[in-house]
Amino acid sequence: MATCDRRSFLQFCGALPFVGRGFGAWAPLADDRVLLVLELVGGNDGLNTVIPVDDARYAALRPQLQAVRKGAHRLADGTALHPALGRLRRRLEAGGVAVRHGVGYPGPDRSHFRSRDIWHTADPGLVRVGARTTGWLGRAADLVAARSAGLGAAAVGGLEVPLLLRGRSVTVPSLRRLEDCQWLAPTAAGPIGAEAAVRDLVDAGRGDGARTHAAAVARAAVRLADDLTAAMRRYRPAADYPGTALGRDLQLAARLVVAGFGTRLLHIGFAGFDTHARQLPTHAGLLAQLDAALDAFAQDLAAQGRAERVAVLVHSEFGRRAAENASQGTDHGAAAPVFVLGPVQGGVHGPVPDLQRLDDGDVAATMDFRSVYADGLSWLGLEPEAVLGAAFPGAGLLRPVR
Repeated sequence: MATCDRRSFLQFCGALPFVGRGFGAWAPLADDRVLLVLELVGGNDGLNTVIPVDDARYAALRPQLQAVRKGAHRLADGTALHPALGRLRRRLEAGGVAVRHGVGYPGPDRSHFRSRDIWHTADPGLVRVGARTTGWLGRAADLVAARSAGLGAAAVGGLEVPLLLRGRSVTVPSLRRLEDCQWLAPTAAGPIGAEAAVRDLVDAGRGDGARTHAAAVARAAVRLADDLTAAMRRYRPAADYPGTALGRDLQLAARLVVAGFGTRLLHIGFAGFDTHARQLPTHAGLLAQLDAALDAFAQDLAAQGRAERVAVLVHSEFGRRAAENASQGTDHGAAAPVFVLGPVQGGVHGPVPDLQRLDDGDVAATMDFRSVYADGLSWLGLEPEAVLGAAFPGAGLLRPVR
């Protein structure tokens, strides 16, 4: 019998909920809009990303870190983008980027774990994560799966699927490379292939209705995975991606988008933003990687004719304290700016953080993060209230669908 390793088998099984209906017919939703959530893990320093350069209090709070004002890219509202974000600034000026100041949630928590859980579940009142806890993108994936067959959602780049992609009925796969899309790997003895393994499963289950049904679903999944792999191999990048982990992850995301197999929801995590000490060089390096990788992704999508069909939400679990610490860094804070790239209402939105009116030393939230989520869900054609559990006004960052 053909065999597969444990990781490949688990990835294969993760695809089954998407393909169990229809036995082989991909039936994506009526359009190909995609929402990609790019999470800056660790707590990005919002005040040194979108810098309130015209606020005299800024330099007083950050005598060392205010050095980023030199070379910063001026914006129209008295703020400036970090010097490392030159490509993002050009895209913002061209109308392809929206920035929203002061996004957060009521009663902010400075714990990485709890704050990430809140952003992932869209529930500021969350007490603990349990076996039945779901994530907001996972609940959205449930809606996608109820209307279509296909690989509706995926985590890209990580070893595990994050909480925000945990659904009620759908299991979302995690992909790190093109080969992961095959789900069943050939054996060490040669390319026996997944089809042979499933054929053995069917033979073993003859006369057993449940096993035969499960084997038929598995066989359909294998064929669909083969089709997906072939489609992804036909992709040709139309941009030079940087050779960073984030560059590779975004290129894999582009492959999924261009393959056209009904993928509507994607998540990528980009870690390293917990800058308690010597923040200036670390933060500059991280933002430079972000700038280069996002620019390549946007170039690629534009050349592939998908620029208007993919929205990228960039956020972190919290910002940093307004005042720098004694280690030339910043500690855990609260509200921070978010970025949205793609078919957006370009420019800078919302009031500039008022450093004279801090909330216990933190930037105060002027927009609930669930309004940003509601924006993305509505743009996708999904019902925000069904995912978020309540109605939230949209953030107005995305243009109406054309």
